[in-house]
Parts: sequence; C-alpha cells; structure tokens
Amino acid sequence: MTTSRSWLAFAIVSTIVMGPGCQSFQEKVFLKKGNELYTAQKYEEAIQQYDELLKLNPKSWDGNYLKSVSYLALYHPGSEHPKDKEYADKGLAAFERTLELTAPDPEVREKTEKFYLSFLDSAGEKDKAIAYLEKQLATRPNDLALINQIATLYQKKGDFTKALEYFEKRANMDPTNKETWYTLGVNCWARSYHGGVTVSQEEREQVVEKGINALDKALAIDSNYFDALSYINLIYREKAKALAAVGKNDEAGLAYAKADEYQKRAIDLKKAQAAKAKSG
Repeated sequence: MTTSRSWLAFAIVSTIVMGPGCQSFQEKVFLKKGNELYTAQKYEEAIQQYDELLKLNPKSWDGNYLKSVSYLALYHPGSEHPKDKEYADKGLAAFERTLELTAPDPEVREKTEKFYLSFLDSAGEKDKAIAYLEKQLATRPNDLALINQIATLYQKKGDFTKALEYFEKRANMDPTNKETWYTLGVNCWARSYHGGVTVSQEEREQVVEKGINALDKALAIDSNYFDALSYINLIYREKAKALAAVGKNDEAGLAYAKADEYQKRAIDLKKAQAAKAKSG
C-alpha cells in the first residue's frame, strides 16, 4: 500500500456522509471498531468488523460501503497477484451490494458509483462497467454525461464502432454544442489515422466522411474554433490518402487542397490570437 493510496482511502471514508443504518448498540460498536482499524490501515481486520455488523443488518449502507472501500484500499491496480484478484472480486461484489441499497442522499450515491466505476477500470473490467452504465442509461436516457462515459469506455476497450455510435448519439442530442461535434470528429480521425491496416477501405471512407460532417457542424457553430480547424485539416488528409489508395488521384488532390486551406485558416487564426494577446 502506497502512502498516496492510503490517504485516498482515508479521504473516501472521511468525506462520505454515513447513512442512518446503525440503529443498535452492537452495530455501533462494530462500526466504531471497524473505522478505527481502517484509519490504522488494518483493512482486512476492519473488513472483519464490518462483516460482523452486516450479520446483524445486511442492508446497512455503512457496513456495505465501508467494506467496499476497504477492499479498494487493499487492491493494487494492475497487479496479477492472486490476492489482488481476490480483493477485486470481493470488493466489486461489495460495491454492487451497496449500490442495490438506498443511499443516504444522491450525492453519496454518485460518489459511490464513481468509486465503483474507478475500481472496475483499475481491475480491467470494462465490459462490466459498460453493462452497468448502459443499465443506468435505460433509466436516464437523456443523461449526456452518462452517454459520454459509455462512449469513452468503448473507446478504451477498442470497440470503435460502438464508441462512435455513442459519441454521435451525444452530438445529436446536444446539436448546438460545438464540443460534442468536435469530439465525434476527432474520434473519427483517430480511427482512420491510428487504425492502420485493421481499418478496411470501406470503413475508412465512412468514418472520414462522418468526421468531416461532424467538424463542419462544429465550425458552423464557431467558425473560429481553432481545434476544429486543426482536425478538419487532418481528416481531409485522411480522406486524400483513402482516395489515393484506390487510384482516385484527382479527388485526392482536391482533398489535399482542402486540407491546406483549413491548415492556413488555423495558422492565420493562431497568429491573429497571438497578436491580439500581445497588443492587449
């Protein structure tokens, strides 16, 4: 356990508002002993106390939550040691039981959900994280932040088709937000540029057109959007390469010319911004 990890674990317990579950004297005793052991970084012993509490009250938010973060404190991200695998399995199961309960308030639930998703990410459980978030999305279909989380997880997983599907969904639901179109465009460029030989000609052509359309929409909202100008330049170069690959050299030349046009606009805008900053 690193010092920074220990302080993070301590902060988790210190900042979360505990629920009203501890009613009996015995529960309070086990909770107090568990918290003392947790603060002393004796996490396995603390878990034993929380387990005793849960024998008395299996639906205790405090007991389930504190057991969860104790396993989180024990776990070493990236470790293949059997003990860490055990901590991950038991800790994630404890978080899942906690999230089935009614939290003390919405803020506490949100924080607990974030710790759970972070634990899943650390343990390499991307499929489980996606399944959890998609289940949440079914009850909160208009939650743009949630849609973006799912898209980002699919991207990390390497499922670019699903990632782009969710990035596009987010953009269509928030069409006046230039950032959503920019994000979609950048991810389309990344798929073409980084995909290499794993991307078929057909997919490359489709993803490049999708990216150009997205960045066009971002620039329609803000014509001086420097980042969008930079990436539309790059994605037109991807289009030129795709066209050249199938012998459409004249069309490729036009795409390169378009890329140069956007590159010049980006450079001119950067110079103008620098001059304005200097004079101001």
